[in-house]
Amino acid sequence: MRHTVYTLLVFASVGCSSPDTKITRLTPDVTVAPEQIAFGEVVPSFTIDQTIQIVNSGRSALEVSSLWLSDENQGFSFTYDPPLDDDGVPMELITLQRAESLAVTVSFAPEALNEYGSVLMVDSNDEDTPTLEIPLSGTGVVGPEPDISIDIELLDFGEVATGEMGTEYILVNNIGDAPLTMVDVQQGGSGAFAVVTDPTGQNIAGGGSATVLVTYSPDGGMSGHSGTLTFLTNDPDEPEVSVELLGGDGGPDATYPVALVTGDTDVNPPTRIPLDGSGSMSGDGNDEDLIFAWSIADKPFQSNATLEGENASTAYVDIDIAGNYAVQLIVTDPASGMASAPTRHTIIARPLEELYIALTWDKADTDLDLHVVPNGGMFWSDEDVSFCNPELDWDDDGLAVFSGEVSDGYGPESVTITGMADTSYHIGVHYFEDNRGATVTATVTVYLNGEEHGTFTEDLNHNYFWKAGYIRIEDGDGSIVESDETPFFSSTRECSE
Repeated sequence: MRHTVYTLLVFASVGCSSPDTKITRLTPDVTVAPEQIAFGEVVPSFTIDQTIQIVNSGRSALEVSSLWLSDENQGFSFTYDPPLDDDGVPMELITLQRAESLAVTVSFAPEALNEYGSVLMVDSNDEDTPTLEIPLSGTGVVGPEPDISIDIELLDFGEVATGEMGTEYILVNNIGDAPLTMVDVQQGGSGAFAVVTDPTGQNIAGGGSATVLVTYSPDGGMSGHSGTLTFLTNDPDEPEVSVELLGGDGGPDATYPVALVTGDTDVNPPTRIPLDGSGSMSGDGNDEDLIFAWSIADKPFQSNATLEGENASTAYVDIDIAGNYAVQLIVTDPASGMASAPTRHTIIARPLEELYIALTWDKADTDLDLHVVPNGGMFWSDEDVSFCNPELDWDDDGLAVFSGEVSDGYGPESVTITGMADTSYHIGVHYFEDNRGATVTATVTVYLNGEEHGTFTEDLNHNYFWKAGYIRIEDGDGSIVESDETPFFSSTRECSE
């Protein structure tokens, strides 16, 4: 069991307070991540979207009274979902409590071959920055275009025996001269078909191709199955192309169940979010009897994310580290035995704080601890934000918050810093509890203003302390400096305060 040592200082009481007593006002503080958006070169007829997060990094409620563009005729636009009052009516005054955020989608759609610029203005009750300015830029250019080409309209698996699996492939070609971005792959119809190699997120170079493997696994309940596979891309002429899927004789002329998922798509880690599948539909209209099957289809390699409620209409996902996640839902109609095609729900976990530091490791039943101090601070001191000092106000060096302490597992542990200064933040890792003497590989990932900035990796033995390095901040920009010190043995088990 860990113990935190506290040093108590006893002062004599006096009849009145000292004239030197410092009173700290609780004020709101509006910040954004990222601080500006450069869309780069975009061909007219295309629209590019990016999301920013407006965050209250202060200590009292932030009231956002309006958002507006300095020039509305520059190809930029924005949208957001305003909070609702108790009657379900959108609130004119957006109120964000401490650490709460508002996601705003900014779009750029150039109409001509020009350079574009505007500023998204955020009016709030932040006394220091009553109007926060977010610069926007982009250029309309004549450029190459992608062009998707799929040679088949129907993928026929033929007869496949019950319990066996048939495998076919679809070749997605880019016959254009610009990269083809595979935005999404949507599946409909029967759940007997499965996409093995999902190309979502890939960029196919001009003249290149991607092979999409698809399997068919009949369960014997029907004589055949049918479905569709729809590819969503950045092709300006054909943004959606579908391929029909057929197994056996196609099965009965019936409506397959459809899995529908609603929930957050952009979150600040760590957090726990609900995903709602209650809008899913059965083929016969008796939606109350649906069988639900949730699973995590993809997550960052450092993540130890878990899912609760795998067989309920609502599932809860523990998002533990920054990165991209995909949760999959399949629903089955027990009356007909038909299963839906899987529906994937993508979640982007992006830190809202200016500086985000996460520690993960590769062995279960072990415990590593993350420590962060500002320049001049000492590890294990009262300036060390860690399991024993989970929240520290470093005055001019910012507010630091620690989270993620567990006694075993793979982590992660994280530290977020808001109001960071032009200084250096030093990172330490201690191998606290061992797994029968196992060597553990520790990884530290650093995000700056919502974007991944770099990583440190080191193999550690039990009780060793690793000074991983530091992040130097200058004018809001950060540079990572990796330590050249060898991890050293440390028997320290307690923090002083």
